[in-house]
Amino acid sequence: SMAGFYATWIGLGAGMAATLYTPVFAVVTRRFPGDFRRAIITMTFLGGLASTVFVPLIYWLIAQSGWRHALWCLAVLQLLMCAPLHFYCLRDASKPSPTPATPPTLFSDAAGSGVGHKRPASLARHLTSAPYLLIAVFTVLTMAITVALPAHLINLLREQGLGDGWAIAVPASIGVCQVVGRLLLYFFERHFDVHTANRVIPCLIPVALVTLLAITATPHVTPGSAGLAGAQWLILLFVLLWGMGNGMLTIVKGTAIAEYVSRDNVAALNGAMGIPLALARAAAPLGMGLLWSQQAGYTHGLWVLLAFSVVSIAALVLAQRLSVPASPR
Repeated sequence: SMAGFYATWIGLGAGMAATLYTPVFAVVTRRFPGDFRRAIITMTFLGGLASTVFVPLIYWLIAQSGWRHALWCLAVLQLLMCAPLHFYCLRDASKPSPTPATPPTLFSDAAGSGVGHKRPASLARHLTSAPYLLIAVFTVLTMAITVALPAHLINLLREQGLGDGWAIAVPASIGVCQVVGRLLLYFFERHFDVHTANRVIPCLIPVALVTLLAITATPHVTPGSAGLAGAQWLILLFVLLWGMGNGMLTIVKGTAIAEYVSRDNVAALNGAMGIPLALARAAAPLGMGLLWSQQAGYTHGLWVLLAFSVVSIAALVLAQRLSVPASPR
């Protein structure tokens, strides 16, 4: 029934809200306070492989025994493997500090282990602080960007005359590049300043959007036309920039609150952004579609996404400047 359909999705939504990246980041930050960033990088690297493993597995289970039995198998996997792993890995987690730490102007090194005194600071103070509000702007805008484009990417590629093979291969390749970006960050992030990395990584997104705008500015390509090869090279560059940028951006968003606002209140502060993020996730693909026109295609929407990306980067940089003291000369 329709009521049962909506009730099922309400339950699924509540389950996803409790188990996807945002709550996981809060748990990992509490469990590994001395090296939470590296723990989150590891988590997102493995999470990036989830679809690679489970899409074919679930497809095979459905083909073998139908979707209901496939769901039973996944439920058993959750109960017998995932639940015991959570119980084992999260034991002995540190308790919250009696007095929340100051907004981390003290956390100026890559591991976030700066030494300094603490002072009472309420959750309300963090919620109204400039660094938190700026990071909220950064997070909501990047959410809008990263959900708006994938929903229309296949149509955009087809509009440019690229075949169905490209329309299928490009989204799949973006997932691979996301994992590659996180892998590179895992091995090399200790060799550069974390705050510099947090500024540079989001810049890959507007550069990727400029590449896509360059593709839409070229005439419609056809097989054998002179512009086809150029469009294909631009698409490959877009896939590399967007995939790696989006993959590493997940780590930046997942650690920004702990690095620049409050480590003890990271769960509540991320939770406070839940409704704006949900609205952005729902509205961005719709807005991208409304900006489409017969004459300009997706060009206007891409310009809006580019403007969003520039504003989001500026908000993050300003939040950093308000939170992290300048290095001593």
